[in-house]
Amino acid sequence: MARAGARSRPSVTSWLRGLSSLGIRQPYRGRGALLDRGGHALLAGVAVVTALGTLAGCSIKARDMLSAASVEAKIATQLADSYGVLPPRVHCPAAVPAQVGSKFSCTTELDGQPLTVSGEVSGARGSVSVRPATAVIVMAAAQAQIGRDLARTSGMTVKVSCSGPALLVARPGRTFDCRADIGGIQRQVVVIVTSTAGTLSPRVLPYRPA
Repeated sequence: MARAGARSRPSVTSWLRGLSSLGIRQPYRGRGALLDRGGHALLAGVAVVTALGTLAGCSIKARDMLSAASVEAKIATQLADSYGVLPPRVHCPAAVPAQVGSKFSCTTELDGQPLTVSGEVSGARGSVSVRPATAVIVMAAAQAQIGRDLARTSGMTVKVSCSGPALLVARPGRTFDCRADIGGIQRQVVVIVTSTAGTLSPRVLPYRPA
Protein backbone atom coordinates (compact mmCIF):
# COMPACT_ATOMS: atom_id res chain seq x y z
CA MET A 1 0.00 0.00 0.00
CA ALA A 2 1.48 3.33 -1.12
CA ARG A 3 1.99 6.02 1.45
CA ALA A 4 -0.19 9.11 1.29
CA GLY A 5 1.36 11.88 -0.76
CA ALA A 6 3.90 9.57 -2.45
CA ARG A 7 3.94 9.65 -6.25
CA SER A 8 3.41 6.24 -7.76
CA ARG A 9 5.76 5.14 -10.54
CA PRO A 10 4.12 4.40 -13.89
CA SER A 11 3.80 0.73 -14.67
CA VAL A 12 5.41 -0.87 -17.72
CA THR A 13 1.95 -1.26 -19.22
CA SER A 14 1.16 2.44 -18.93
CA TRP A 15 4.59 3.27 -20.37
CA LEU A 16 3.97 1.09 -23.40
CA ARG A 17 0.55 2.65 -23.88
CA GLY A 18 2.22 6.04 -23.84
CA LEU A 19 4.52 4.95 -26.63
CA SER A 20 1.52 3.79 -28.67
CA SER A 21 -0.24 7.13 -28.22
CA LEU A 22 2.85 8.83 -29.68
CA GLY A 23 2.82 6.53 -32.72
CA ILE A 24 5.94 4.61 -31.63
CA ARG A 25 5.88 0.87 -32.19
CA GLN A 26 6.07 -1.14 -29.04
CA PRO A 27 9.03 -3.52 -28.76
CA TYR A 28 8.33 -7.13 -27.98
CA ARG A 29 9.71 -8.73 -24.91
CA GLY A 30 11.08 -12.23 -25.07
CA ARG A 31 12.96 -14.05 -22.33
CA GLY A 32 13.79 -10.81 -20.57
CA ALA A 33 15.17 -9.01 -23.64
CA LEU A 34 13.48 -6.40 -25.76
CA LEU A 35 12.92 -7.79 -29.25
CA ASP A 36 11.96 -6.09 -32.48
CA ARG A 37 9.24 -7.50 -34.68
CA GLY A 38 11.77 -9.76 -36.38
CA GLY A 39 12.67 -11.32 -33.05
CA HIS A 40 16.13 -9.70 -32.85
CA ALA A 41 17.41 -8.25 -29.62
CA LEU A 42 17.29 -4.47 -29.69
CA LEU A 43 20.43 -4.32 -27.56
CA ALA A 44 22.38 -6.10 -30.31
CA GLY A 45 21.11 -3.55 -32.78
CA VAL A 46 22.43 -0.73 -30.62
CA ALA A 47 25.84 -2.39 -30.46
CA VAL A 48 26.01 -2.68 -34.26
CA VAL A 49 25.07 0.96 -34.78
CA THR A 50 27.67 2.04 -32.25
CA ALA A 51 30.39 0.03 -33.98
CA LEU A 52 29.52 1.42 -37.42
CA GLY A 53 29.40 4.93 -36.03
CA THR A 54 32.89 4.50 -34.59
CA LEU A 55 34.31 3.30 -37.91
CA ALA A 56 32.68 6.11 -39.81
CA GLY A 57 34.06 8.63 -37.38
CA CYS A 58 37.66 7.39 -37.72
CA SER A 59 38.85 9.04 -40.91
CA ILE A 60 42.42 8.55 -42.13
CA LYS A 61 44.27 11.81 -41.80
CA ALA A 62 45.97 13.17 -44.88
CA ARG A 63 49.63 12.30 -44.78
CA ASP A 64 52.06 15.07 -43.94
CA MET A 65 53.94 16.43 -46.91
CA LEU A 66 57.51 17.63 -47.35
CA SER A 67 57.47 20.82 -49.37
CA ALA A 68 59.40 20.90 -52.63
CA ALA A 69 61.56 23.70 -51.23
CA SER A 70 62.61 21.68 -48.16
CA VAL A 71 63.44 18.61 -50.28
CA GLU A 72 65.45 20.77 -52.70
CA ALA A 73 67.46 22.22 -49.81
CA LYS A 74 68.20 18.76 -48.39
CA ILE A 75 69.37 17.45 -51.77
CA ALA A 76 71.53 20.52 -52.45
CA THR A 77 73.24 20.06 -49.08
CA GLN A 78 73.89 16.36 -49.68
CA LEU A 79 75.30 16.96 -53.17
CA ALA A 80 77.57 19.71 -51.87
CA ASP A 81 78.87 17.48 -49.07
CA SER A 82 79.36 14.48 -51.36
CA TYR A 83 81.20 16.22 -54.19
CA GLY A 84 82.87 19.17 -52.51
CA VAL A 85 81.00 21.84 -54.46
CA LEU A 86 78.76 24.75 -53.58
CA PRO A 87 75.12 23.72 -53.04
CA PRO A 88 73.62 23.57 -56.54
CA ARG A 89 70.16 24.75 -57.52
CA VAL A 90 67.77 21.80 -57.37
CA HIS A 91 64.28 21.58 -58.85
CA CYS A 92 61.68 19.17 -57.46
CA PRO A 93 58.31 19.26 -59.25
CA ALA A 94 56.02 18.73 -56.25
CA ALA A 95 55.73 18.14 -52.53
CA VAL A 96 56.68 14.67 -51.29
CA PRO A 97 54.66 12.52 -48.84
CA ALA A 98 56.57 12.41 -45.55
CA GLN A 99 55.96 8.68 -45.17
CA VAL A 100 59.14 6.62 -44.95
CA GLY A 101 59.77 4.91 -48.28
CA SER A 102 58.18 7.62 -50.44
CA LYS A 103 60.20 8.01 -53.64
CA PHE A 104 60.70 11.10 -55.78
CA SER A 105 62.86 12.50 -58.57
CA CYS A 106 64.48 15.94 -58.91
CA THR A 107 66.84 17.64 -61.36
CA THR A 108 69.92 19.80 -60.95
CA GLU A 109 73.21 20.72 -62.63
CA LEU A 110 76.75 19.90 -61.59
CA ASP A 111 79.53 21.84 -63.30
CA GLY A 112 77.07 22.79 -66.05
CA GLN A 113 75.98 19.18 -66.67
CA PRO A 114 72.34 18.14 -66.13
CA LEU A 115 71.75 15.53 -63.48
CA THR A 116 68.64 13.67 -62.34
CA VAL A 117 68.57 12.65 -58.69
CA SER A 118 66.43 9.83 -57.32
CA GLY A 119 65.43 10.22 -53.68
CA GLU A 120 63.61 8.42 -50.91
CA VAL A 121 62.25 9.54 -47.55
CA SER A 122 64.41 7.59 -45.12
CA GLY A 123 63.38 8.87 -41.69
CA ALA A 124 60.22 9.69 -39.76
CA ARG A 125 61.40 13.27 -39.27
CA GLY A 126 61.63 13.97 -42.99
CA SER A 127 65.24 13.00 -43.65
CA VAL A 128 65.90 11.95 -47.23
CA SER A 129 68.55 9.88 -48.99
CA VAL A 130 69.45 10.68 -52.59
CA ARG A 131 71.23 8.85 -55.37
CA PRO A 132 72.23 10.28 -58.74
CA ALA A 133 70.52 8.48 -61.63
CA THR A 134 73.83 8.61 -63.54
CA ALA A 135 77.43 8.39 -62.39
CA VAL A 136 79.11 11.48 -60.98
CA ILE A 137 82.88 11.17 -61.28
CA VAL A 138 85.05 13.38 -59.09
CA MET A 139 88.04 13.60 -61.42
CA ALA A 140 90.67 14.15 -58.71
CA ALA A 141 89.45 11.05 -56.85
CA ALA A 142 89.29 9.09 -60.13
CA GLN A 143 92.91 9.96 -60.98
CA ALA A 144 94.08 8.83 -57.55
CA GLN A 145 92.14 5.55 -57.78
CA ILE A 146 93.36 4.77 -61.30
CA GLY A 147 96.94 5.49 -60.20
CA ARG A 148 96.62 3.06 -57.27
CA ASP A 149 95.12 0.36 -59.51
CA LEU A 150 97.88 0.69 -62.13
CA ALA A 151 100.60 0.79 -59.47
CA ARG A 152 99.26 -2.43 -57.98
CA THR A 153 99.26 -4.25 -61.33
CA SER A 154 102.56 -2.85 -62.62
CA GLY A 155 104.52 -2.74 -59.39
CA MET A 156 105.74 0.73 -60.33
CA THR A 157 105.09 4.28 -59.23
CA VAL A 158 102.24 5.73 -61.27
CA LYS A 159 100.96 9.27 -61.75
CA VAL A 160 97.71 9.84 -63.64
CA SER A 161 96.23 12.94 -65.26
CA CYS A 162 92.78 12.84 -66.89
CA SER A 163 91.05 15.23 -69.26
CA GLY A 164 87.57 16.57 -68.52
CA PRO A 165 85.78 18.71 -65.94
CA ALA A 166 86.40 18.49 -62.21
CA LEU A 167 83.03 16.69 -61.96
CA LEU A 168 81.96 14.45 -64.80
CA VAL A 169 78.31 13.38 -65.09
CA ALA A 170 78.36 10.22 -67.20
CA ARG A 171 76.14 7.30 -68.08
CA PRO A 172 77.54 3.78 -67.91
CA GLY A 173 79.50 3.03 -71.07
CA ARG A 174 80.96 6.51 -71.47
CA THR A 175 84.72 6.78 -71.76
CA PHE A 176 87.27 9.47 -71.00
CA ASP A 177 91.00 9.72 -71.61
CA CYS A 178 93.85 9.86 -69.15
CA ARG A 179 97.64 9.83 -69.37
CA ALA A 180 99.68 7.77 -66.96
CA ASP A 181 103.34 8.04 -66.09
CA ILE A 182 104.24 4.43 -65.33
CA GLY A 183 107.82 4.09 -64.17
CA GLY A 184 108.82 7.16 -66.21
CA ILE A 185 107.08 5.98 -69.38
CA GLN A 186 104.05 7.90 -70.64
CA ARG A 187 101.07 5.70 -71.42
CA GLN A 188 97.63 6.52 -72.71
CA VAL A 189 94.72 5.18 -70.67
CA VAL A 190 91.06 4.86 -71.70
CA VAL A 191 88.69 4.76 -68.74
CA ILE A 192 85.20 3.27 -69.03
CA VAL A 193 82.38 4.22 -66.66
CA THR A 194 80.78 0.87 -65.80
CA SER A 195 77.96 1.74 -63.38
CA THR A 196 75.79 4.55 -62.07
CA ALA A 197 77.73 4.24 -58.80
CA GLY A 198 80.79 5.59 -60.62
CA THR A 199 82.75 2.34 -60.95
CA LEU A 200 85.61 2.77 -63.42
CA SER A 201 87.54 0.34 -65.57
CA PRO A 202 90.88 1.72 -66.87
CA ARG A 203 92.59 0.18 -69.91
CA VAL A 204 96.17 0.99 -70.76
CA LEU A 205 96.69 1.22 -74.52
CA PRO A 206 99.65 -0.56 -76.14
CA TYR A 207 102.90 1.33 -75.84
CA ARG A 208 103.95 3.24 -78.93
CA PRO A 209 107.39 4.78 -78.73
CA ALA A 210 107.64 8.32 -80.10
